[in-house]
Amino acid sequence: MQECKMITYHQYIPGRKNHPMAETAASALMEWLKGESDAAYAQMMIHRLSGTLADESEDRYFIAMDSKRCISRLWFGWGRHSGCIGNFGNFRTAEEYRGKGIGHQLMQMLLEDLRKTSELPLALFCTAEEKHLAELYGKWYGFRPVLKGMPQGPLYCPLNDSPADFHEFCRRYYQKANELHFKPGGIGYRHEIDCLLAFTLCENREYENFGLKSFPTYESAWLAVKKEPSCGKLERIETECGIVAGWAFTSANGKCEIQLHPLYHELVS
Repeated sequence: MQECKMITYHQYIPGRKNHPMAETAASALMEWLKGESDAAYAQMMIHRLSGTLADESEDRYFIAMDSKRCISRLWFGWGRHSGCIGNFGNFRTAEEYRGKGIGHQLMQMLLEDLRKTSELPLALFCTAEEKHLAELYGKWYGFRPVLKGMPQGPLYCPLNDSPADFHEFCRRYYQKANELHFKPGGIGYRHEIDCLLAFTLCENREYENFGLKSFPTYESAWLAVKKEPSCGKLERIETECGIVAGWAFTSANGKCEIQLHPLYHELVS
C-alpha cells in the first residue's frame, strides 16, 4: 500500500490473501462496478474480482481510494497456462479526480508489479480507442499500435523477449499445424481469442469479421453459458502444440459456428 494525502493506493489479487485495506478497496470497487451502465463489461469484471475465476485466470487490480470510496482503478490479467496472452484495461478515474496524477500512480504500481513478477504473459493488449489515450500509453508505458499508421488502438505491449513488432509476434505465435483439437471454453483463454485473434484479424483488415453470428465475442459467449449452461457449448480450438487457433460455439439445436485464424482454415473440412 502507498499513500498520498487522503488518497490511498492498493493492489488486490482475487483468490489470494490480501491486506485488509486492500479487501476494503476491492469491496468499494465492487460497488462501483455494480452501478455501471455497461452491464456486460461490468459483469465480467465482477466475476474476476470475486475470485471465482482464480483457478483459471490471474487477475490483478490496482485501486485508489478516497476515504471509503473507490475513485480510480485499473486491471490486468492472463490465463493460468503456458504461452498465455495478457489483457490490460478497465482503467477508470472518477471525473472529479481526473488530471491529478492518480491514474498515473496506479499505472506505476502496475509496471512495478510487472517487474517483480517472474511468470509473465507473452504480451499485454488493450483497445484504447481514443487517440490521446493511445499516445499516453505509448509515451509512458510502452504500448504500441497493432496497425502501423493507425495511432489509436488496439495496442500491443511486448513482455519478456517478445518482439517489438506485432506482425512478427503473430508470425511467431501462429505456427503451422497438422491438426486441431476442440477443448472446453474456459475463461482463462479469453485473451488469446478476444484480444490476440481479434487484433490479428484487425491487422489483416478483417476486424469487422471477428465474432460469430450467435455471439460477438468469446467473452459474451462465456457469460451466456455461465448464466444458462443449456444454451449451448463453448469451446476453444487448439493446435497439437497448444496454440489457441480459434473458438467454436454449438447451440442447443446442434448448430456449430467456428472462427479460426486464417492459417488454420484448411484444417477444418
